[in-house]
Amino acid sequence: MKRSSKRFFAAVLAAVTLITASASISASAAETETGAPVAVNEAVEEVAAPADDAQEAVAAVEETGEVAASVEKSDAVSEPEQQEDAPVIGRVTGLGKNTVNVNNINLVWNKVNGATGYIIYRCSADYDRGYFNPVAKVKTNSHNDTGLVQGCPYYYKVAAYVEKDGKTYEGEPTLYRTATQPANVSGLGRVKTSSTNTISWNRNYKATGYKIFRACAATKNQYVFLKTIESGATTSFQDTNISKGNVYYYKVVAFRVLYNVNWYHSGGSTVCCMGGLSVDDYIYNSQLYKVTLTWSRNPYATRYDVYYSENKDAVRYTPAGSTTGTSLTTNTRFPNGKLLYFRVYPIYKKNGITITGTATTKAITVSNKVYGVATPNTYVEVCISQQRMWFFKNGKLIVDTPVVTGTKYVNDTPKGYFSMYQRATDTVLTGPGYASPVDYWMAFCGGCGIHDASWRSSFGGSIYTYNGSHGCVNTPYNAVRTIYNNTTYGTPVIVY
Repeated sequence: MKRSSKRFFAAVLAAVTLITASASISASAAETETGAPVAVNEAVEEVAAPADDAQEAVAAVEETGEVAASVEKSDAVSEPEQQEDAPVIGRVTGLGKNTVNVNNINLVWNKVNGATGYIIYRCSADYDRGYFNPVAKVKTNSHNDTGLVQGCPYYYKVAAYVEKDGKTYEGEPTLYRTATQPANVSGLGRVKTSSTNTISWNRNYKATGYKIFRACAATKNQYVFLKTIESGATTSFQDTNISKGNVYYYKVVAFRVLYNVNWYHSGGSTVCCMGGLSVDDYIYNSQLYKVTLTWSRNPYATRYDVYYSENKDAVRYTPAGSTTGTSLTTNTRFPNGKLLYFRVYPIYKKNGITITGTATTKAITVSNKVYGVATPNTYVEVCISQQRMWFFKNGKLIVDTPVVTGTKYVNDTPKGYFSMYQRATDTVLTGPGYASPVDYWMAFCGGCGIHDASWRSSFGGSIYTYNGSHGCVNTPYNAVRTIYNNTTYGTPVIVY
């Protein structure tokens, strides 16, 4: 068929514009949990099928072969033959999408009278460079196209076909353009919660940018739009308009600009912050292969969770302990000289809501020294404040037991780095006004030592504040026997 040059180039221009353009869809992520904010609903804009003149332009481009937009036919479909008895095949109408998400698009259309079935062709605007490839041959008037790329524009052609006298005749295709939703942002978390709230997330490689929404008591827990981030490479947001002690919910929505007008949106990823819920700094000390952390109290925290890692940038840190106080000593013993990274997270928990604050990461080198002396792998350790004693042999924990030390402020057990200098079994301990027979005795400082105390029915707790010893470390029988049988003269005894 001959066409004028003017009409031909107009058709080419229309087709190229059509193939490089893009469409839009909006989505929202509803919050359904009790007490959680209600999501902002955004209107979904349907993409209409191209007008007849646009389809004619695409057909003209395909006829010339001068632009790579040819329709690849499947082997099962033969070219219509020009013969008098060729069937008349109606064109597909009502082509559109039923549902669309990150990885699939569900197409629907009106049935064509007399059609045996339908052929579906697909072109990815990002990857296929204008070529349509056959993806399905169906008998029904719908097709769920799966395995697609998130946030990607797609063009579809759907044509009815008729099988007659052993031959397949395909009608004129109808063109439709749409796109998958961008994937939700991942890695959304708090960076800093002080006088400002700073959040960050992982980059969505298909996103043109991101939309930020916020919900709080002032908005009656309804999400309100805050800002559009125009660059997909920007993956953080700082909210300066906050009040300390208030709870804020943030929702981050990735979008891709298509057709230079509308946006295709992901669902919303959410994170909860409390203004001022942070532990900005803390002091630390390492001795006896352990680490002790001390920090200032946060007025909004109900407890503190401590974590550590060998890798500063690790995704997950290992729990080291939890406390309602402002100091924690790790139970875990680490190798001497080991470099570790610690974080102290303030936790707010009230009225069924749990919020984790932010922490500063500290690098700490583990030390085996205590009182300025390097401790070997075999030693006895006594903690007066915890009323507990541990015995390590060759670095392995052998005994972990409650004890009773000297009566507080009256006969305090001496603190320091000592060594066993006297050992005995089946002996009597004497002093002003008392004589106490014991089965095991290990002296470490003056008249103070570690021994069993058959006259006690319980150990640990606050007993030492009102009914402590004369300065010795009263120990349950089985524990003291194990320590005696595994130590010797010179075994270190550390009391603190």
